[in-house]
Amino acid sequence: MGSGDERYDVIIQRARERLPADDRVLAVYLIGSYATGAEDRFSDLDLHLVVTDESIDWFEQHWADLLRDLAGPTVFCDRLLHLAGGLGITPDWLHIDLIAHSLTSFDRFQYDGVRVLFDRDGTLFPDGDQPAEHGRPGTPYWPERVIPMFVYFLGNLVTVLGRDERIAAGQGVGVVRDQLIQLMLAERGVRRTGGAKRLNALLSAEQRATLEAIPPAGSDPADLIAANQYICREMLRRGQALADQTGEPWPAEFIDATLAHLHRHLGITFD
Repeated sequence: MGSGDERYDVIIQRARERLPADDRVLAVYLIGSYATGAEDRFSDLDLHLVVTDESIDWFEQHWADLLRDLAGPTVFCDRLLHLAGGLGITPDWLHIDLIAHSLTSFDRFQYDGVRVLFDRDGTLFPDGDQPAEHGRPGTPYWPERVIPMFVYFLGNLVTVLGRDERIAAGQGVGVVRDQLIQLMLAERGVRRTGGAKRLNALLSAEQRATLEAIPPAGSDPADLIAANQYICREMLRRGQALADQTGEPWPAEFIDATLAHLHRHLGITFD
């Protein structure tokens, strides 16, 4: 195992001992660094539950109480969007994520590396712990929503720059960059991912160099446009190649309309 914080080990042990006493809890497992043995002094704890379908609403309402039962008092708790659970911060700044999944929505292959603390019937994790693939490449696949979402946000550059909303335009650079990252994972065939703060291993050296070369956006409109142009060229080049490789349709009409919209209002090209 890695060199993590032993205080998290205490919380893990409490989860192992206390949660199985609740019949609604079908499995308890860790993802992230503490699942893969890569924990360090910067790691947080990602604790997940599988619960009966009938009880998911209860866990959605009471996850914070359950988290405090395991971790002690918190100075901050916040629900994570679209999930039955959230994050908690203790007074000495331990960071714990506690998420519950209903049985019917549970996918044991969703994460890259799982450490099983409890499996009531031995059926949810029949092979026990799942080792991390650490970004091992696989068969390229088509990320269905990535290109349309990218094109949509790219088109909104006209609106934010037209209103001189430079902060919003800067946020938009991050959004379109993240769509490029998702496309890169798909072209490399990486499906199982780890924590959001461990991206390097999932990308090739060429992909990392491409992302690190994105021009700094700042708040000057010319810099914001330059960053979007760079990302757009990469997105279209890689996306078209991946569509051809996977035999998926390329949304040419939407892309052409958006590029024309950008040229009409900003006087620049993005292809």
